[in-house]
Amino acid sequence: MATTNMPAAGQPLAPIYPYNEPSQAVLLHDGLIGGLGATDVPGRVELICSTGFNFEWKVGDGASPGFANRDEVDLILHRPMGDMIMPGVLRNIDGGWSNGASFGNPGASLNRLVVHWFNLPNWHGPMGLVARTADGEQEWSGRWEHQTSGWKITLDVRPDYQRVWRDLHQTDVYVMTHVMEVRRTDGSLFTPDEVDPVLTAMHVGVSFALGRWAAPMLPVGEDSGGRVAWEQWGASHCDPARRSSDGWWYDQDHQSLGDFLSLVIDAFADPDRLVTLRFQMMYAISAMRSRDFVEPRIIMGTAGLEHVMWERLVLNGILTKQQYKQRPAHELLRKVLLSAQIPVDINPQLLPAAAQYAADVKMNENKDIDGADVVTWVRNRLVHPQESQEPVYRLDGLTRDAWLLARHYLVLLILNSLGYNGNYRDLTRIRGWVGDVASVPWA
Repeated sequence: MATTNMPAAGQPLAPIYPYNEPSQAVLLHDGLIGGLGATDVPGRVELICSTGFNFEWKVGDGASPGFANRDEVDLILHRPMGDMIMPGVLRNIDGGWSNGASFGNPGASLNRLVVHWFNLPNWHGPMGLVARTADGEQEWSGRWEHQTSGWKITLDVRPDYQRVWRDLHQTDVYVMTHVMEVRRTDGSLFTPDEVDPVLTAMHVGVSFALGRWAAPMLPVGEDSGGRVAWEQWGASHCDPARRSSDGWWYDQDHQSLGDFLSLVIDAFADPDRLVTLRFQMMYAISAMRSRDFVEPRIIMGTAGLEHVMWERLVLNGILTKQQYKQRPAHELLRKVLLSAQIPVDINPQLLPAAAQYAADVKMNENKDIDGADVVTWVRNRLVHPQESQEPVYRLDGLTRDAWLLARHYLVLLILNSLGYNGNYRDLTRIRGWVGDVASVPWA
């Protein structure tokens, strides 16, 4: 993993909780636990990473059998920063599970926040890192830094990334891949509440770029003296790791991602805009994924498109509610796409079934149709019980092409709404090199 021609190597960020092996639990607490009887008992709390994320706790000998008669208990974890209370649910006398907890004051003054990322691809910046090992020194290209909206974000990839990322196609893997540090660019202090929109923007924004969920978890805030002042244990939404990406971002294009995340972090700082944009990105993430049945992907993609159409046409005052409801969906979608300078023509090389369907309509009905027509027609046939679904399947590949168009349109409309002008991967293209990118149509 050694590299050459790198900038001077620096010390890598250390995770608060050590990197785990693929699907291995992350140990969060190993020590005395109160609240289960008259005396404290030894116990452990772990983040389970085998089939998703969940928190489990176990206790050793000495716990009173009487606690097992309760449905819920408050575990008192004795830790260096002080006692922490974690609500727990009983499974048996040996332990149970928990939804996690927040520790410390959400209004505490923090100097830095350390966050643990799970299932990120091999995304790293050009800055070199060096660490001492039993065999000497290991040097690798592993740090990405970005400054935006008064925040400095540093992201380091773990040194043995290539090893833990091996054979992902064989199993659903959850593994800690990166550690991130967040500070104020001017060195001033901040609260957990103030940095929370940044974490939300990173979680949703990076997942939207990848086309699958990756998760920043286990944030730990330190004060100016380096003491832990706030911490949160919670399970964030995360998909199994995948080597290939379904998203619009090429994962080694650092400039484009930085430009995009700056826009997302700035947008999520506005509570009103955060809600709308997060919903649209969530729809898009579900629509981009290339696994499971294609029909739900079409429905999620078109639901996201309807969300964008309503926002742009009704909430922005271009159409009244009555006017919007009276117009057919293909006209509304076409209007929104063309206003964003997004082409609606059908490329027969990329979308052969959609092109054939358009040719059939032209021959049989003497009518020209475009991508907006294809997406809305297929969607309506799938979701309305009074319509027959059978015509959608007469032409092999039409549902696939409708899905490709829906996710393509939704992603571009979201990027357009943010004012993004960088590179993207054309999501109607399912073959080719992963690094094939182009400028967004309106740039």
